[in-house]
Amino acid sequence: MPVIELLTTHADAPWLPWAVQYFFLIGLAATAALLLPFALREGSALAPWRWRLAFIMGISAVTGPVALLADLHQPFRFWHFYTQLTPSSWMWIGALILPVFVTLALVVSLSMLVRLLKPKHPWLRWWCELSLWPQGKILQLLAWLTACSAVGILLYTGMEVMVVRSRALWDTYWLPVNFLLTALLALFGLLLLLDILFPRASTQILPLRRAMLLTLGALTATIVLWMVSGMVLNSPSWLEAVRIFSHFEFWRDLLLVSLSAGALLWLLCLARRNRPRSHLDFIPALLALLCSWGFRWVVLMNVQTVPKYGAGLYHLSPDLLGSAGIIVAGTIGLWLAMAAAVWALLDNMGVRHG
Repeated sequence: MPVIELLTTHADAPWLPWAVQYFFLIGLAATAALLLPFALREGSALAPWRWRLAFIMGISAVTGPVALLADLHQPFRFWHFYTQLTPSSWMWIGALILPVFVTLALVVSLSMLVRLLKPKHPWLRWWCELSLWPQGKILQLLAWLTACSAVGILLYTGMEVMVVRSRALWDTYWLPVNFLLTALLALFGLLLLLDILFPRASTQILPLRRAMLLTLGALTATIVLWMVSGMVLNSPSWLEAVRIFSHFEFWRDLLLVSLSAGALLWLLCLARRNRPRSHLDFIPALLALLCSWGFRWVVLMNVQTVPKYGAGLYHLSPDLLGSAGIIVAGTIGLWLAMAAAVWALLDNMGVRHG
């Protein structure tokens, strides 16, 4: 009887915590870009948040790619994307879309910042007048171009994960949809948090709560549709989920935590949907951000603990988990530092940046 031994080699995880931060931050930037063209229209329900959407978009569009470069293991190898044509790779497509999106996001954000500051420098005044002519049409055009590139960002970030067929849990078209909806949830949570920290008219917080409820409803619907379609079609993602939830206590605990967090967020949003602003709104705002980030951690990190072939689970090493805390703190610190610098600049200029 022949005996065949299969040997495996040690390999680092292809996705590191840097990727979680990139997917989270670029999701914030892209969803803010999607809403900004509508916010720039006079009389729009989103108009009160136009400056804050541009604020979030610009800062997140800078900090997100920083995390992406760090995740490449060898950051300076990114230029390989531009010297080796690979149209069949979503990652290669993303490498083309990302610089376009970041450039447009910065142009639009800086244009709106210049309009707020009303500068005296001739070049800045020229750009301010140009963006306002005629009746702000140029700025609106740039915002729409940014939104189109944001669609490309959301599409490629979802598809580059989904197409990895060796990871059965990723093998579902509902994954890019959930990336979009959880990014929207995080965006509304962050806008709600800004409204609490820097309050304006009390009525403006109510649309944010309704938007969060609509997003939660859409997320709940996609989960139900994923389950139903999985049972009917025997999709690889559903079958793998049933297997790991049946055999591994860790994944059952993870499911329980996820469902509990989602149910709590539902209850908080429903309980406060028509109430005046309060410090209690910190809880649903932070929970929305945490749920969105946690979804990306589970998808990108915990799924890697499930072997592609074989039984059992891998374990995330203590070194990796320890470095994750530093990575998360560092990227959030960079985001907050840039946000504080812009906010302080506006305050020093005496600008009302609501």
